[in-house]
Order: sequence, then C-alpha cells, then structure tokens
Amino acid sequence: MKLLHLIVHNLVRRPLRTGLTGLAVTASIFIFAAVLSLDRGVKRIVDNTGGDLVITVFERYKACPPFSRMPVHYRDRIASIPHVKEVTAVRFVLSNCQTTTDLVAVHGIEPDRLRSFRKIVMLDEQYDTFANERGAAIVGQDVAAKYAWRVGDQVTLKELRGISFIIRGIFESPGSALESVILVDREYLEYSLGQVGIATMFLALVDAPEHIDEVSLAIDSQFANYETQTKSGPEKSFIASSIEDFQGMVEFSQVVAYLALLLMLAAVANSVSMSVRDRLREMAILKTLGFRRRAVIRMVLVESVFLSLMAAAIGCGLAALVLRVGVFSIGVEGYTIVPHLSADIVMWSLVVGVVLGLLAAYLPARRGARMPIVAALREVD
Repeated sequence: MKLLHLIVHNLVRRPLRTGLTGLAVTASIFIFAAVLSLDRGVKRIVDNTGGDLVITVFERYKACPPFSRMPVHYRDRIASIPHVKEVTAVRFVLSNCQTTTDLVAVHGIEPDRLRSFRKIVMLDEQYDTFANERGAAIVGQDVAAKYAWRVGDQVTLKELRGISFIIRGIFESPGSALESVILVDREYLEYSLGQVGIATMFLALVDAPEHIDEVSLAIDSQFANYETQTKSGPEKSFIASSIEDFQGMVEFSQVVAYLALLLMLAAVANSVSMSVRDRLREMAILKTLGFRRRAVIRMVLVESVFLSLMAAAIGCGLAALVLRVGVFSIGVEGYTIVPHLSADIVMWSLVVGVVLGLLAAYLPARRGARMPIVAALREVD
C-alpha cells in the first residue's frame, strides 16, 4: 500500500505533465484501436456476407458492379446448369457508388428464396408478413438504429427516386453487410423504378465447394454470345475484390497508426526522463535508506505502466463509445463496412499500452537508478 501511495503521489506531483503524457497515450491507443476495428469490419464483411457455396453473377465489363443490368430470365438458364441447387435474382438501388460514409442501399430480393442464401435472425411472423405484403420491407438493425426506424414506420426515400415502403421487421445478421441494408420484394422495387425484369445480380447455390469454379465457367459460357455477358465467381472472392482498394487504404492507415505509436513512445520516454531528472534527489535518498537499484527502477516502471494502462483503457473506451454512438459505416461498391471493436482488439490495445509504458520508462529509470548518490544530489539545484 505504501508503494501504491508513493506511485500515486509521484503521478500527481506534476499534474500537467502527467495529464499530457496520458493524453498522448490515450490518443495513440484510440487511433490504434479504431484502425484495427475498421480492418476487422472489412474481414467480417467478407467472412459473414459471402456464402461458401454461393456464386455471384454480374454483368461483365461494369466498373461499378452494383450498376450491372441483366434480364431476370437469365435465372432459369442458370438454374438448368448441373450442380446448381437454387438461383435467386437481386436488384440493387444505391444512393452512391465507390466509397461513401452515408450509403443508403435497397436490395430487391425474392422473399421465398432469400433464406437459402442469407442467414438472418428475426421473428418468423414478421418475415411472413413481409413476404406476403406488397410494399413491405425488412431492415437491418444497423440501418434501423442509424435512422431511428421502428416496425410499422412508413418510409419514403426521396434520394432514391421516391421509393416507399412500410417496415414490417428488423433483423440481425451479425458481421454481414445486410445489417445496413433495406430489403424489399424485387418485383415491387422493379415496378417502383419502372424497370421491370431487370436484375443487378444473380446468386447461385451449388451442391459442393469443388463445383464452384466449374459452375462459374459454365454460367459465363452460357451467355458468352449474348448481348449482355456475365462474370461469375465465388461470392467471398467477389466481395474481397470489390473492396480491395479500400482494404489497401485500411492497411495504409495501420502503418500510420504504428508510426503514431512510435512517436508516442518517444514522447512518453521524454516525459518519463524529465520526471526522473526531477526526482534524482528522491532516488538518492531512497538508496541511502537501503533501497536497491532494482527497487528504484521497478518503482519508476510501475508508475509508467500504471499511467499508460489507464490511458490505454480510456482510449479503448473512447473508441468503443465513438463507434457505438456514432453508428459509423462506410459504403464501398454497394457493401457497407461497419468497424467492429472486438474483445481481442481491446486486449491487444491494452497490451500495447503496457509495452509502451515499459519501453518508454526503462532507460530513464535505469540511468537514474545507476547514478551515484553524490552525483544525483549534485544534479538537482
């Protein structure tokens, strides 16, 4: 208890210095945790949105795949290909393409086939109501939270050609891009747009993973001589390639975050060095009273680690608060990426805070503890 009292006393001795040091660590850990959360969000989209047995079929030669246009009757030709168990047509309507922080995405789907391709969690009665009511919609929990929508709300999206619907359910699909999507009946959406019989993409469910490449090639060969040709492939690979450029930005952001940690390491080391210099006389007195060098070094290290750990915890807490309250999301090529601050990211952030404190304090503490008592007393005015 006496050691803890001494540590706290030393930390509050220079409140401005301690506060600035803690602020630097908090800021660096906040950036570190936020960037890792964005990277985790990208990985979750690929892992949880794409099906292992699902093939995506888009129009070939489209720079922005969600803007592809194919006749709905392609579905029957795809369904006739060997090893294809089921096919569904999907129509996208987006407020923007490329990258945006305020993407509104409406997917026109076939309610009787959706659950063969997507895992969503909601009340069966809500889903049945949606499936049997023209002009109804179900929405992901993220988009519902973002716009404060509730079941029974009548919504009109003026920015999307005035598309209107009644929300009949809110669903969960953990880690999937669907949680930021509005789902309506495909035919209703087509009539609302005045473009009947036009799909954005097809999803084909195959009977085994080893048949994915074979079926993808067969689909593209089927329409090779058509006016509108197709490009098919595994859904996970398609999603990964669609957000590849954004993934590169995330990786660059990680490099920036690591550089920020290095800069913070230098700043914290300088702060600890100044603190040790101010306390050389105190250290000399402690050694005179019988404290060993290791005990003095340990005291300084514990102080630095304690401060860094508290600051790191605050940084993680701020990151969690900002990501939760802000409901941040980024739309990339029709897929909505939501940062995910997982427990392992919090753990690693705290570990980084501890390591930051240890590395920053070790050399100044060792130098101060090894200084001869007389020299230490002369060092201070």
